[in-house]
Parts: sequence; C-alpha cells; structure tokens
Amino acid sequence: MSKGDDHPLNGRVAGFVTRLFAFVADIVICVAIVATGGWIAVLFEGLADQLNLRLPVSLDAIYVLFIPLIVALYFVMFWSLTGRTIGKWLLGLRVVDSRGRPPTVGHSIVRVIGYVISMVVFWLGYVWVIIDDNRRAWHDHMAKTWVIYDYSRGSVDLTEDVMAEYEAS
Repeated sequence: MSKGDDHPLNGRVAGFVTRLFAFVADIVICVAIVATGGWIAVLFEGLADQLNLRLPVSLDAIYVLFIPLIVALYFVMFWSLTGRTIGKWLLGLRVVDSRGRPPTVGHSIVRVIGYVISMVVFWLGYVWVIIDDNRRAWHDHMAKTWVIYDYSRGSVDLTEDVMAEYEAS
C-alpha cells in the first residue's frame, strides 16, 4: 500500500501533520489535567497546614510520582473506550485495531509504552509515520494499531464529485 491509498479499515490512514496536531492538543489537555491536580494537592497541603495537621509525607511529592500514571490513564482510557483521545476527536482521527475496533486495554498500554520509546529515541518513532508506507509510528507497530481519518465524525470527505463541483465554481 502506498501513501494516500485507502486503508482497508474504511478510512484513510492519517498522516504525520494531522497526527502531530492531535498529539499537541492531547498534551495541552494533559498539562491542564496535571496542573489542576497539582493545584488541588497544594490546596490540600495548605489546608492541612492551616489545621496544624502534620502529614507524614508531602502531598506534592506523592502527586509528582503519579503524574506519569495520570497521563498514561488519559490515553489508555480514551483509546480503549472510544478509539480516540480528545485531540484525535478534534482532528477527526481514530485509533483502531486490525478489525476497525478500538484497541483493547492491553494494546492501549503497549501503545503508551511505545509512545515513551518513540520519544526517548529523539522522537524518531513519531517521525516514522513519514517514512512508513502505511503511515504507522513505532507505537502503532508495537500495539498493532492504525490511526485513520474517521469520516463518520462528520468531517468533510472530498470525493471526486465534490472536488469537481468545487473546481467548477
């Protein structure tokens, strides 16, 4: 299959730029979630100080340890339940397995681990989408998933008829 061909899963395989924008949107959302949780931890720690309660450990320190888990849960939960994160939804993308269904929890966990590996190696695992004929990143190969454009979302499908009409006007 060459770039731009229809994927057998009823949608075109998503390209690098669309996936990048979806990922950036997800990172912004994760930062907001983490910041809100951090603010709540600081608030509770301040309240404990006001009440002269001596906590055995710092809530801030505990919260920092949970940040990777919170981010991983965001991705695993959304991929497993709906096949898309909020960022992918905004860009009309969906993560699917070979049968066109959302990935299982196990495959989603492997995909998150693949995200980390893709980042650690100078982001090469993400850039791989440009090189791969099937537009799959390392984490897609690891988790046996594809990212496709989801036309059922209501996004515009510029078929030949629509393009001919547009060019004629």
